[in-house]
Formats: sequence, C-alpha cells, structure tokens
Amino acid sequence: MTKRTSLYSKLLVIPIMAMFGHVLRSSLVILVLSGSMLVHAEGFQDSTSLGFVKGYTWGWDGRHGDYASPQAQDSMTKMADLGCNWICIAFGTSMSAYDNPQFRWSTNNPYMVSDEDIRAAIAQARKLKLKIILKPVVNSRDGVWRAWIRFFRPVTDEEKTQGIHGEYDPWGDTPGIRKGMVIDEKAWSKWWENYTEFLKHYAKIAQDEQVELFCLGCEMNSTEDQVEQWRSVIKDVRNIYCGQLTYNANHGREKDLVWWDMVDVISISAYYPVDPPPGKPLEEAVKQTTSKSEIVAALNGIKQELAELSTKLHKPILFIETGVTSVRGCARYPWSHGDAHPESPIDQQEQVNFYEAMLEVFWNEPWFMGYTWWDWPAKLYLDSDAVDNRGFCVYGKPAENVLREWYAKPTAVRTSP
Repeated sequence: MTKRTSLYSKLLVIPIMAMFGHVLRSSLVILVLSGSMLVHAEGFQDSTSLGFVKGYTWGWDGRHGDYASPQAQDSMTKMADLGCNWICIAFGTSMSAYDNPQFRWSTNNPYMVSDEDIRAAIAQARKLKLKIILKPVVNSRDGVWRAWIRFFRPVTDEEKTQGIHGEYDPWGDTPGIRKGMVIDEKAWSKWWENYTEFLKHYAKIAQDEQVELFCLGCEMNSTEDQVEQWRSVIKDVRNIYCGQLTYNANHGREKDLVWWDMVDVISISAYYPVDPPPGKPLEEAVKQTTSKSEIVAALNGIKQELAELSTKLHKPILFIETGVTSVRGCARYPWSHGDAHPESPIDQQEQVNFYEAMLEVFWNEPWFMGYTWWDWPAKLYLDSDAVDNRGFCVYGKPAENVLREWYAKPTAVRTSP
C-alpha cells in the first residue's frame, strides 16, 4: 500500500502544485509527514520490536523522594548487574477505602513518589541501558486488595417498592447478597473519571520519556467486566501515548478479559500455585521444601493453556509479575508475602526451585515475552542481611545466582504469535 501511494503521489504532485502553488505544497508536505507518522505508529505496535524481557520490577511501595536518592541509584545498578535488559518501574497511590472512589496522585499526593522521582528513575534506567515498563497502580489503604474495590449504596424506598432489597457482591472474602444495598453507579462513574485522569497523567510522562511499554492497571478484577469503560480509557491513553500498552491480569483471570484486543501485550501476575500431592493436606505439604520437579509439573500444565491463549488472541504473554518469597511453602502460595506465614522458616532452596522451574519451563516458548520478577526495592537491604530476609527480592540469596546465569544466556527469540 505504501508503494502504491507513493507512485500515485508522484503522478499528481507536479500538475497540482503548478495549479495551486505554495499553499498546496505546504498542505501536501503536512499530509506526507502525517502519513509517515501514521506508518511509524502502526509499526511500533508490533510487539516483536520489544524483544525478550530479562527484567525485574523495581521501586514498589516507594514514597516521595525515594527514587531520586543515592540508595535508589545503587539499588537499580545492582538490579541491572543481574543481566537485566528491562525494568518495570511500579508505583502506586491509594484510595482511603475500597468503597471510596476518591484518590489523589502526583502533586496532590505528597506521600507517593513524585513526577520528578519517576523521571529520575527513568533517567537512571536509561544510563543503565534498560528498556522500561511504567506501571502506575491504585491501591486501598484499608488493606482490601485492589481486585475487590466496589461501590454500593443503600436501597431507596422506591426500589424497595419494586421488590429490590439487595444485590449480589461477588468480591471479597465472603461473596454473597448485600442486604439493603445495591451497586452505586454514580460512585463507579466517579472512580472511572478519576482513574482515567490518573492514567492519562502517567501516560504523558511515559510519552515524554519515550517509555517502551505502559501498563494500564494491575489485578483489577472487579473492574474487568466493565468493558466499555476500559475501552474508553484505553482510547484516551492512546491519544496521549504512542508506545505499546499492556494490562496486568491476575493469574486465573487471563481467559476472562474480553478487551485484550485493545492492548499489545498480555501481562500476567503469574503466581500459579503448586498443589500438594493427592491426599496430602496443604498444611502438611508446606512443612517440606517444594521440589523443583513438582513445580515444573505444575507449570507445564499452565504452559499449554497460555500457549493456546496466545495463539487465540495473536498476542505475546509477559509475566509482568512472578516470583516467591524465601519462605518454606512459598511455591504453594506464591503470592504470599514473607510475613504472611510467620510459622514457616526461611527456605532459600524453595525459592531457587521456583526460579529454576519458571525459567526452564517458559524461556524458549515462541509466544513468551519474558519476566519482570517481583520485586526489587528502591531501598535495598544489606547483602549481609539477605540470609534473614523473607521477602521476594533475590539480592544476596542463592536465587540471585540462578537468575544471573539465565540472564547471561543469549536472548530468547520470540517467533509467534
């Protein structure tokens, strides 16, 4: 199509310019430039241009000033030294409660990392020759998981006369009918208004800094069936940001999204649990180190499902989050933080087993795009404290050597979808 357009232009430009002069010449120049930009933008949406991601998530739970500190520069340098070629800069703001649609960001939130912090982190990443995923997230300060945000209001007298006395709430620890409550559409509308502006703000930074991949949200289960709202948000973001887009679905939700067509890359929080052997209760299984062979067997089943999803949607899959803590039983509940099971001892071998299994099972899959493991803090603990650290970060732990060896390998080549 480009060659045909070019030939057509050559045939028409000379006689037309002769007739209409300077004004039309200027218009044609603009038209040609616009066409060039359009071709460039379309080409940039080819996700194979991003290559294979040898990454880590960095800076989560950062506060104002954290990213611009000398400690942050040292932390990112140590992360890059693993052999990383990508960094996922993840940061968040918070709603006061899961049912309050108001939240603030940037200069209106003095506690979260500032725009200057984010730009400083991006500049440092560029010095380290890292490609960048920018991942803004909205949390809830009341401790409710962001996947469960929802808004309900009391039933009105008019609704009661219509026989409406409550509505089903599928989210939270105990899904069920909320007696005397119904979904608050006005609150949802306000939340979407805020969330759209929130994403547009950080999309502008991503555009200014030429970030390679922008993440639209993380594990937002309760919002995902609001398809038109998501499509509208994504269109608004694309009007600002010309790079590639992704969304971070939680494991087990990846097949449920009907708007994957709106993004360029399918991203997953790949915390797939390893079930205990048949007949063995979970509470017994977590008392022993989960073997690498068990983890590999579990992941091989997942691999087939993800390959089918990628083929169906014609999009690559990125593990934008995955990993485990260095605590015994971590592979049985890989999403759990290090302090979630204080009765379990430190077990760095199980963390090693998980890393080795994840790398071996997915590394060479043609549809698989790579990893940004969870998570590497902006303020890194001392190397001498690694032996007692129960968190996800592998700095100073045996799993660090596993990752370093794999990241030193030639970059895997993705040939599909």
